[in-house]
Amino acid sequence: MNGFTLTWKRGPGNLVTPIGRDVYYVPVKGASLETRAAMLSSLLPDEVVIARRTAAWLWGLDVLPPGVREADWPVDLVDPSDPETPMPAEHTVEREHVRLTSPARTALDCARWLPRCEAVAGLDQFLRRGVEAAELRKMARTLPGYRGNTRLGEVLRLGDRGSASPGESWTKVAVVDAGFPRPACQVPVMGPNDRMLYVDLGYADFRVGLEYDGERHHTGAAARTRDRRRRKWLAEEMKWELIPVTRDFLSRPAPFLEALLTALLHRGWTPDDATLTRITERLRSLSRPRRC
Repeated sequence: MNGFTLTWKRGPGNLVTPIGRDVYYVPVKGASLETRAAMLSSLLPDEVVIARRTAAWLWGLDVLPPGVREADWPVDLVDPSDPETPMPAEHTVEREHVRLTSPARTALDCARWLPRCEAVAGLDQFLRRGVEAAELRKMARTLPGYRGNTRLGEVLRLGDRGSASPGESWTKVAVVDAGFPRPACQVPVMGPNDRMLYVDLGYADFRVGLEYDGERHHTGAAARTRDRRRRKWLAEEMKWELIPVTRDFLSRPAPFLEALLTALLHRGWTPDDATLTRITERLRSLSRPRRC
């Protein structure tokens, strides 16, 4: 398969198994991705490399699908002999005896192959880590299947190192897809005692913003008290209108987007007829009950 023959060491719950055209995994119950990646690197030909979500994990970034545990995710591999997955030598590195794609190539692959919202969220993480968008665009121009790819170009344009969490990235994508102007990330606003505060996603000209309340940083009495004080300052002293966004946004975005539209119009935003029609049609579509 793909120009090479897989071999494996047989043991309890330990087999190298092909699952697709260029992806294989070693199911080892309870083993970490690092352990399974190292095992595969020792079993497979030198040209086969760890890639995509697994490579991102090895670089310290979590781009696994929402709700998926590390122990349940297969090791993603790419065989460069497959014309659909060209892999120049300079796009790979060896790290702790594991062959994997470089940070830039991993970022590009995630942007190319992951579902759109996950692709943008993953790209944002790599950009925050220091990967440059210009480098990714240059790399894409050299690769068949990447060069001129419309969806990849859209993902790269949506990337922003200012997105501080996957939730913020998903919110940004949903706002843009609904037809709104692209919001800025981490908008600086003067806070108490001349200390700068940052609105997650916002429109500074209209002082309207969205803030993603992720579970990690916004649960607990102390966090909720801090959020209330901060938002009270932004609303009363700096005249910002903030729309808190919760995890419900991912499954039911319409109420949050309707609140955003109302706030922007109230603050003086004057979209052209085509833009307003697109937004209202999108909101109407999102508000329809989903069929089972």
